[in-house]
Amino acid sequence: MKKSQLKKLKILYATKQMIEMAKKEVPKKHEYDNQESFGLSLFMRCQVEKGILKASLFFTRDLRIGSHKPAYQVFVDRESGNFVTWDSALGKWREAKVDSLEWPRAFWWTQKYISPKDNKTLQNYLGVSEDGYDGLLEYQRKIREEQLVKRHKKETDAWDQYLAQVPKLPADWDRWVDKEGIEQNYIFYDYSRKKNQKGYCSWCEKEVPIEKPRHNKEGVCPACGRKIQFKARGRAGRFWTDKWYVYLLQDCKDGMVARRFSAWRYYRKGEYETPEYTCREERRVIYGDGLTSRTFCYGLYKKRDFRWMEANSQSYNRSGFYWHYFKEKYEGRLYGISLSDPECRGLERTGLLQFTQQNEQVDPEQYFYQLRKKPYLERLVKCGLFRLSGEVYDGKADLEIKESSDFAKSIGIDRHRLKRLREHNGGSRYLRWLILEKGQGKEIPDLVIDYFSSHSIEANDLDFILGQMSVIRIKNFLEKQHKLSGRPPKELLSTWRDYLSMSVRLKRDITRELFFKPRNLLESHDEAVALCGNKEIAMRAAEVTGKYPDVDKLCQSMKEKFEFADKKYCIVAPEKVEDILYEGQALGHCANSSDIYYERIQNRESYILFLRKAEEPDKPYYTLEVEPDGTIRQKRTVGDRQNKDLEDAVEFLRKWQEEIQKRLTLEDYRLAEESSRLRAEEFKKLREEKAKIWHGHLQGQLLADVLERDLMEAVRSAKVKDRNFEPSDESEERIKDGDQEAEQKEEMVLSPAA
Repeated sequence: MKKSQLKKLKILYATKQMIEMAKKEVPKKHEYDNQESFGLSLFMRCQVEKGILKASLFFTRDLRIGSHKPAYQVFVDRESGNFVTWDSALGKWREAKVDSLEWPRAFWWTQKYISPKDNKTLQNYLGVSEDGYDGLLEYQRKIREEQLVKRHKKETDAWDQYLAQVPKLPADWDRWVDKEGIEQNYIFYDYSRKKNQKGYCSWCEKEVPIEKPRHNKEGVCPACGRKIQFKARGRAGRFWTDKWYVYLLQDCKDGMVARRFSAWRYYRKGEYETPEYTCREERRVIYGDGLTSRTFCYGLYKKRDFRWMEANSQSYNRSGFYWHYFKEKYEGRLYGISLSDPECRGLERTGLLQFTQQNEQVDPEQYFYQLRKKPYLERLVKCGLFRLSGEVYDGKADLEIKESSDFAKSIGIDRHRLKRLREHNGGSRYLRWLILEKGQGKEIPDLVIDYFSSHSIEANDLDFILGQMSVIRIKNFLEKQHKLSGRPPKELLSTWRDYLSMSVRLKRDITRELFFKPRNLLESHDEAVALCGNKEIAMRAAEVTGKYPDVDKLCQSMKEKFEFADKKYCIVAPEKVEDILYEGQALGHCANSSDIYYERIQNRESYILFLRKAEEPDKPYYTLEVEPDGTIRQKRTVGDRQNKDLEDAVEFLRKWQEEIQKRLTLEDYRLAEESSRLRAEEFKKLREEKAKIWHGHLQGQLLADVLERDLMEAVRSAKVKDRNFEPSDESEERIKDGDQEAEQKEEMVLSPAA
């Protein structure tokens, strides 16, 4: 239908009879919105012109005020199956069905009028049984349904054509599923006091002798040797077996198809010899080259009918969200795997045949998923490493594979150790011990590896002590300490590591056996804790000094140069890392957790000093980050804050900056110039990145702004030049403007994000 031609058709206006009928209608007003409704709310006229059905629809309210013009004009072309509506109010064409147009209040519960002649015209043209408006809607719904089916068919026909390559089921499929796939079998018996009884075995399908049966007790059929469960006929009632997954792998045009079925039996009361058997196919995955796949599931399509439809390939990574959330396993038996010549030739290149011979239950889709990600899985299986391949299949192991034509070398060992791995049926943990053994060049007995493995101890758990003791000595030491303390070896290993870290902070020579191998580990550990005062602080200090070995020495060198006091305040230098950690812990800021401050101390870019009250020199008050010339970058108290009481200390800090200028060396000024350059670069980068503070009372502020407000540059006098210091032009300008800068009062902060 061309809309331009439809506009040329004669318009069906309202008849005098319609207008008179409309005027007789009594409007009813609704209390809550004062709108009108009528018992007869719609009038219709129909006519066929040039093979097109015209249906004019009039509102009663419009006819009552003398309007002859239809509210809607519906045009229907029976040959093409198309319809369209002209909306007079909006002045545009509408593709919607009549029930989706705008109608007056209570339209659906009111009467609609159409003359008998026009109604017959509509019914004959559209081939509907309903009258007037309902007949028109019936036809439109039928057209929309046909269009929807046609649109869906484009999608489903492509699926059906692709799935046509799936072969038929084997002739003995149902028999195999019933006997091998569903693993629950029963012996049904009648209760009797007789010593010699007989029962019906569901697997043998015949009477077999039984002794002392008990309802729901598990046993073995004396005839077929299958595991069974006894069921007394008088107590069994009706019941179902569990749902069992079974798989069928077949060759197809594009490669190989893996088909998943679920199967079960239903036993009715008194009819235990003839259960109802059900086997339902749920999923098909067709694999092409490189194990690329297309997945299809059987289910409800578009809420219309059940059929095969393509689905997104569900992730079978069991360490992922899907597996942990739903916790459903899809392992099942594979048809034909026990045959010497399996029907599916595609299996020969995957290792699944050998894997299934060692694992009765397997999920082929899970196996192929891991094989696609980790191609070495096939080699593991064909090398007879079934435990290791099982861990890879389950997603519990991910091996580091090296480039080598020798598979043993590619997994980090040699052929001799590969043989040991196979004979021991070792997993990934055993492999890591063999890699450690190869690296050390000294054999670790299986007895020792089994000991560590049984206590969940990995090879890398011994890194902290391996340089001083052999693996066998470590094992013997842990056994001895286990007997003394009763603690698990894994826990003792952690205690041992902590003890050695604290011993480092106590300046003990842990290369001596007296210290690294104490007679009683727990007693020595507790003694070290008592000497360190705080285990966590000591451990953190050992970690810091391991990364930044000069921090302790630099802290001690700062005392003579930077310490200063008057009657109200004093500046105190830390003696070692622990002092900084305690300070950060007491004031609750990041000096005890962030490595950046220790890195700056190590590089002599800035130092950490403590501002204290003279009357309480040992009580944390403010923490300062100071550059080598006394420039204060940051100062913070409890909770990374800067309180009003700091304003009173600013004068003291200026006095301190002036005092220490007399103590600084030429090297200090050179370091200060480099520190200033690094600070400027850092501020520039922070501004480019628009870095903000995300927590605390400064949340949302730009970090560069906070740090610049916190800055308190040291004042340099002309005496600096008298000490043969020749600064750069930039540094000279800073010295010249120093006195002016000193007069400004600034608010300052030790940033948690610095």
